[in-house]
Amino acid sequence: MDSEKIDQPIAEQSVERPPASPQQRRPRWLSWLLLAGLPVCAWLGWAAAMHSAQMQDYQHLREERAGIQAELEDTRLRYQQLEVDLLVARQSLSDGQEVITDLEQQLFRLQQDLAQYQGALAPNAMAPGVRIQAFELQRTDVPGVFRYKVMVSRVGNESDTVQATLGIEVQGKQEGQEVRIPLAELTTDGAESLALNFRYFQVVPANGNEAELMLPVGFEPERVHLKVEHDGQLLLEQTVEWTETGVGS
Repeated sequence: MDSEKIDQPIAEQSVERPPASPQQRRPRWLSWLLLAGLPVCAWLGWAAAMHSAQMQDYQHLREERAGIQAELEDTRLRYQQLEVDLLVARQSLSDGQEVITDLEQQLFRLQQDLAQYQGALAPNAMAPGVRIQAFELQRTDVPGVFRYKVMVSRVGNESDTVQATLGIEVQGKQEGQEVRIPLAELTTDGAESLALNFRYFQVVPANGNEAELMLPVGFEPERVHLKVEHDGQLLLEQTVEWTETGVGS
């Protein structure tokens, strides 16, 4: 009987196949979907990495900017203290010209450092030229009369010298109208401007008797317009608020 089963044609013999697993019965579209999702996953991973790198760069720039600002503030404080020391030296030393010159040189070099720090934050901070470092006003015992000082400095080559004139104009209101009064109408000598001739910086007026502004009766000052010129060429133009710092001695 076994021999008869062997003699049957191969085509007539039944071949038993194992049932297909669930994985084998998976539709082809699902496989294509998985393959199509691979580039999307890769792109999302790349985008996340780029975003992380950008955030790190941004944080680094913020920290670097904060460091520059801290150095700028420290240099500015040192610069202000040196200004005070220099003014004290000018007033208390009659024969200390060597000390004054040394302080002037230190102040000039420190100002160059300050300009470099400012240059990292403002594009034009390092541009050579004249600077108005301070404008000071003090009331006197006479109503309408004020003492004033202007400190002028520069940025540039240490060997250069500035020769120019400083014009001053007080802006305000009188009887409700806008009025601009030039320096010649505010001083006793009638000078139209102040002479500037310095290597590092200069405080004007040099003579205390000339350092007074006499305002007209009823005039309300608001701003002070400062203009530095050399041979008709404008070197600097700046407007500051009229701010009184106290009563002068």
